[in-house]
Amino acid sequence: MVAVLAEALPPAPGPRAGVTITGLGIGDSVVTLWQVADGIRNPVPGYRRMPMNDAAFVTDYYVPLGRPVTYEVEVLSGPDGPSRTVSDPLVVESDTGWLMDTLIPQNAVPVVGEPRSDGDIYLRGPALSALEYAADVSLIKIMGNTKPMGLFGQRMAETGIDTSLGTRSAIENAQLKRLLRSTANLHFRPLPVWGDLELEGSLFLGTPTVRQTPVNVMFGGKLTWWDMVSDVVAGPTIKVLTATFTYGDVFILFETYQQKMDALAAAASAAGESPTYLFDLKHPIG
Repeated sequence: MVAVLAEALPPAPGPRAGVTITGLGIGDSVVTLWQVADGIRNPVPGYRRMPMNDAAFVTDYYVPLGRPVTYEVEVLSGPDGPSRTVSDPLVVESDTGWLMDTLIPQNAVPVVGEPRSDGDIYLRGPALSALEYAADVSLIKIMGNTKPMGLFGQRMAETGIDTSLGTRSAIENAQLKRLLRSTANLHFRPLPVWGDLELEGSLFLGTPTVRQTPVNVMFGGKLTWWDMVSDVVAGPTIKVLTATFTYGDVFILFETYQQKMDALAAAASAAGESPTYLFDLKHPIG
């Protein structure tokens, strides 16, 4: 019988959720993992129609913050046939929102609603205050009729969202600049208390233009405004591009395979679990 367990993981590089899937059965299964929050069901990027065998561990870097989230495991085919299994609700707490490159979680930066110190990256006054829902509409004028015919496209997701930010220190200026110059495809996780737009907790954004304005640098200050207007886009279908650890990290800690196995056994024993491959996926470097 398929089982799914969702848990909050240590926030490095940002808040994450870990999803453990077991009981798929020995043999090939094709699985889609869904994330459900605020009544909206989205596939976890990289885990749509994913091949699995018996068990798997998934790290969700896109989990919404400060609100109940459940995960649904949809088995499309496998040894025990199709099925759907839903996890218990999980709430990943965070004092800040987070902004990152959609495919590179290591460059995630925390974002606050109001500046509390010079080290904060914060939302500026007009941010998240208004948005648009666009649709393509074509009007065709008919001879002899004063009312044109209309051809209507589907109403799109949110567009024209002001996502402008501010920074007040050289370190945060450089950190945010690296992120914004690296990609126009951003992932933003606002907190539920921000604004009155009732935005989703996990937003994939297209941000074509970023305007950097040094405000008081001429007078020795570090205040910088980052003007941005973003549109909500579909999430990626692939996993993140980089891992949060490397084989080099493993090599530094463990010179031999036996040392790795001994560390795995010790970590599993301390956690009261068995030193299985699934446990190793969840704790790759002990």
